[in-house]
Amino acid sequence: MEIYEQQLSAPSSGLSTRGLFLWLQEIANAQCVPLKLSGDDLERKGLMWVVLRYLVRAERWPENGEALRLQTWPGSTRHGMMPRFYRLLDEDDRCIVSASSVWTVVDRATRKMVIPEEHGIVLEGLVTGLEERRPPAPARLETSENMDYTVTAEVLDTNGHMNNTRYYDLAERCLGRTGQHPRRIVTEHQSEIREGQTMQLAWGSDGERCYIEGMRETAVFRMELDYE
Repeated sequence: MEIYEQQLSAPSSGLSTRGLFLWLQEIANAQCVPLKLSGDDLERKGLMWVVLRYLVRAERWPENGEALRLQTWPGSTRHGMMPRFYRLLDEDDRCIVSASSVWTVVDRATRKMVIPEEHGIVLEGLVTGLEERRPPAPARLETSENMDYTVTAEVLDTNGHMNNTRYYDLAERCLGRTGQHPRRIVTEHQSEIREGQTMQLAWGSDGERCYIEGMRETAVFRMELDYE
């Protein structure tokens, strides 16, 4: 296994938070294509990739139209948890964004986690010394605002649930931070939410630190965003 890299350009209109997470999602899938472990490959096995946690730290946000290189590589699988690391580099090879994530594999029919190796899903872990720390749990803040949110068809992905990148648009709208660029993001996805289902959102902030969570019978997601 080697570091996988793509050449990218930030949109001329600016890279959104959701756009960054789309890049992370897409490059992870792209590295898995030649290994026959992409989302489409897993779907044919009746399985799907599911992200559990993300940590993103930005030294700075990309400039509009800036030429960039995005890198990714997997870490070592443990107890069905599959870490993945990312670096976004500028033209001077400076790392401007570093990130880590934890993924697992879920049965599409039962929606329960499976042991990847039992289904031939093996990613050789790579240690580079460049790894971001693995994602922690989001730090809770007191919440002062709340609303209900019902999932609609336009936010679904091919797995039939709200796509993980759509949570960032939702969070920024609630927090009044649309168009702003967080310097640190910690996200935890605890359960899925599907079309027509409703979750109760609650959010609050402490200066430039913000927190939002979504609940149903159990937690759906929790997210911490730091704009300092």
